[in-house]
Amino acid sequence: MRKYSVHNIFGPTIQGEGGMTGTVCHFVRLSGCNMWDGRASTREASMCPFCDTDFFSHTMKTAKAIVEELDSLGRKGWVTISGGEPALQVDQNLIDTLHDADYLVAIETNGTKQIKATVDYLTLSPKLPRGQTVVENCDTLKVLYPHPNPLIRPEFFEDINARIKYLQPIDAEDEKKNQINVQKTIDKLYTLDGWRLSLQTHKYMGVE
Repeated sequence: MRKYSVHNIFGPTIQGEGGMTGTVCHFVRLSGCNMWDGRASTREASMCPFCDTDFFSHTMKTAKAIVEELDSLGRKGWVTISGGEPALQVDQNLIDTLHDADYLVAIETNGTKQIKATVDYLTLSPKLPRGQTVVENCDTLKVLYPHPNPLIRPEFFEDINARIKYLQPIDAEDEKKNQINVQKTIDKLYTLDGWRLSLQTHKYMGVE
């Protein structure tokens, strides 16, 4: 029986960023990413030096075991599958098992691999240039700004078919740098049409 590498399962909590901001949901955080191996010692040299997600440790779980743990949290509704990179593991079996248990499924992906399943809400947050981004359709496009890679800019992703497009300041883990990033993001938004500001509101609220 297929097992998935799960870092942790938690909730209910509040989705803090992107098009589902404010939504009550559970999180299933998967381990493994094609941008970074999750070790603190290699983060600065990775393609995501600003990643603030701990996904290094893991436990192997079946889809049924994932649902059982979600059920133990006491609330149905939305489940957000994040990582790491969910596209490395998510398949139709996992999504069908969640749907059969009356959960709605949202996924956030870096877009370098297709999601091999039909989900209820898809957020694309590119971590590589447009030419290496294979996901073409999503509910939310969320570009981090100012990205250290100059090829990852909102203008280069305008052709992505997204219902909502967001620009989100990068968390530099430094208050002064964060203020600068927020202001740069706002200034950039004034030059764009149809883009919105996304803030990591869960950090302001103090929830995971």
